Amino acid sequence: MTIRRYHRAGRLARWQGGAVLALTVLVLVVVAIAAASASGVPTVDPVKAVQVDIIGDSLSTGFKTPGDTWPAQAQALVESMGLKANITNASENGAGYVQQGEGADVYLDLVNRIVNSQSQVVMLFGSDNDTGASGVDGAMQQTLARVKVLAPDAKVIVVGPTSESNDTAGQLTGIRQSLAKQASAIGARFIDPVALGWFQGEGAKNLADDLEHPNSAGEKFLAQAMTAILAPDIKSAMRQDQLKKAISGKVLLGTPQKG
Repeated sequence: MTIRRYHRAGRLARWQGGAVLALTVLVLVVVAIAAASASGVPTVDPVKAVQVDIIGDSLSTGFKTPGDTWPAQAQALVESMGLKANITNASENGAGYVQQGEGADVYLDLVNRIVNSQSQVVMLFGSDNDTGASGVDGAMQQTLARVKVLAPDAKVIVVGPTSESNDTAGQLTGIRQSLAKQASAIGARFIDPVALGWFQGEGAKNLADDLEHPNSAGEKFLAQAMTAILAPDIKSAMRQDQLKKAISGKVLLGTPQKG
């Protein structure tokens, strides 16, 4: 009987020892897995700068204010708001949807030059250079359609031409109406500076002596006005970038590690 009790006690001791060892190994495995998972958590990169493309005419080139353009000022204003954006200005003196600029380009050429799959906000501004030209409506349609092909996810903003008057003679009416129609067709926002009275009445003080192009005060005015227009879409694009990064991080965390 004494011998049997000894054997039973020995077996119990060995079983307990084995259990303790197994538990220890399990704990170590869990800790190792947790450590591996923690090291696999992707670092969330800072939100990248939103790509903003500007297509325009001499109202956006600093024609009367060399080196001082509203797009450049808008870049600084956007940054002062805590927004991240990279504004690219592809405007050309004399250009329009139909009218060729001094570089023989129309808006479609400027779109093809800078708009791409990385573009997140595209603004087309103008143009009174197309006044009296034929084929404007079709050119607008083709240009805006091209923007959507090159940057299908981009927010598109169409800003009409400006005027020192309320266009009582109706010279810009056809252009404004066509822009409104074509912008609506692709789901773009349309902004009508004439209807908003940007350079009319007291606003005319923001124009150079030709009563067409902005002076230094006018560049500042345009920068503030355009920044207010662009900011909501820049904020939206930044949120989309953050969401994509968050989703990407979760996917990477849940992906089995290959050994």
